[in-house]
Amino acid sequence: MKVVLISTNAGLDMGGEAIKAYQYFRYLLDQGFDAYLLTHERNEAGLRADFPNERLIFVRDSALQKFLWRSVIFRRLLAPVFHLEVAKLALQFDKADTVLHYIGPVSPVEPRFPPRGYRVLMGPFTGNIYYPPAFAHRMSIDNRLAQAFHKFTQNFYGAIFGDKKRAARILVSGYERTRASLKWAGCSDAQLKDVVDSGISAEYEAMGRAGQSGTNTAFALSGRMVDHKGTDLAIQALTLSDPSITLTLYGDGPKKASHEALAKYLGVADRVNFAGWLDHDEVIQGIHRHRGYLFPSLAEANGIVMQEAMMLGVPVVALRWGGPANLADDHSAIYVDPTSEEAVVKGLAAAMDRLAFDPDYAETLSVNARKIAEARFPWDKVAKSYSENYGDILG
Repeated sequence: MKVVLISTNAGLDMGGEAIKAYQYFRYLLDQGFDAYLLTHERNEAGLRADFPNERLIFVRDSALQKFLWRSVIFRRLLAPVFHLEVAKLALQFDKADTVLHYIGPVSPVEPRFPPRGYRVLMGPFTGNIYYPPAFAHRMSIDNRLAQAFHKFTQNFYGAIFGDKKRAARILVSGYERTRASLKWAGCSDAQLKDVVDSGISAEYEAMGRAGQSGTNTAFALSGRMVDHKGTDLAIQALTLSDPSITLTLYGDGPKKASHEALAKYLGVADRVNFAGWLDHDEVIQGIHRHRGYLFPSLAEANGIVMQEAMMLGVPVVALRWGGPANLADDHSAIYVDPTSEEAVVKGLAAAMDRLAFDPDYAETLSVNARKIAEARFPWDKVAKSYSENYGDILG
């Protein structure tokens, strides 16, 4: 049996989805699977250094793809063009003993075009996530339209392309919101299987749990600086928290300048450390030293970094919304209900104050979070829940 793992991105420096594809491919090879990774050539340099070259297949960047990337109007056609190229490259494998596994991206909407006759596994999918109602005014016009027409789009794509309803199995990590989206696309319950979205590398588990003793006023937040991450809410929360509390921001992005300006305007610039974009391991080691990890994301489909913080035993403060709401409970994380911007800012501030000066409470959350992470998130366990489907699909 051959497994062709398909992902637009794969690597350790391109975000959670790319890391997941990279780590799962590593798992397949380590477990002795006859596996190949089919991805875009932008990932080539890093992958060739880490994997056997004969196991890597790349969609080359054509003139059409370069044109689409430069175009504001037609850029959304990049993904369909990628998948059309994937379909051509997949034909080199024998239909009789090959599984095509479309692992990334996680969107349940984006059309894939698997060639006819192949056994297909898709996912895990974890889409159909939008801002909480109280924050809907912050969504871009594109996202508002996507939300308004989500069901229609799935009905339409299901009727025109039918790629998902023809898949032998679809892994679902976005709970009922993602199941609903896939059913609008024509999928049946028999096709769908619930799994954890991503796993945590053994090296992070081996780091050991961060003990929470004494006073610690240092908090961390990481990720691309874009609106849906809610970083501005965390900066605002500093104005309501104890003056000794500090916040380290790992990452970069289009909102960085406005975040710096906000911190200065609110008079907390000396309490915010803009650490910039670091290697993933450096970020993890940095988070490990903090009392808590803030995760005020307004539209997070899963939350790999929250899983990592839980494995490290660093208490997480998250919104009770989207993927993060299903990763922990009220005994292993602090949840803030996103009923309004004021409520979120106050909730984040109160959580930081309590964690900073109540080490017993922080320790309890740390221990409970680690237990959940050890039970649910180890990569081998999560990856097995994906790979065990291959035999069933081939019969």
